[in-house]
Amino acid sequence: MLRKITFIVLLFWSSSSMSNTFSEVFGSEGAAGIENPKTRSLSYTLQYATLAGSIGYVIRKLHDTGFLEPLGFTPSINEKLSPLAYKKSYILDKHSANIINVNQKVEEINYYNNLKKKLINKKYSSKAIELRNNKNFSNSIINTNNRNYILNRYYEE
Repeated sequence: MLRKITFIVLLFWSSSSMSNTFSEVFGSEGAAGIENPKTRSLSYTLQYATLAGSIGYVIRKLHDTGFLEPLGFTPSINEKLSPLAYKKSYILDKHSANIINVNQKVEEINYYNNLKKKLINKKYSSKAIELRNNKNFSNSIINTNNRNYILNRYYEE
């Protein structure tokens, strides 16, 4: 068994190697084809296309992650996530300001209406009773302050 292995190793060891990279990968057609200028230019074209594609892919990934943002290349996903931070020029005219103000008031009214509905549904809960008592105390203090203010005005005259 050892003699067979030794014979095989010596057989391959003693043979001279006549292959190069092209014949290993493409066979003899590849080795002969590299001599042809048309095949060589096609090879260069494929290499440049591969290089350009790789560089484009890397640059696209850098752009999408926001790496190029200091250079002014902001990804559109960031602008969608945070429009206030990435808005270009936002001029607020009188009409837009009125719309924003009305929308804020509507949201506030809706919030208080929803709060009233919740309190009506839980009229006798401890939280509702506490809120009513606090409101009564607040109203009492406000009324007392108003009476004192009116009395002081009449006494000064």
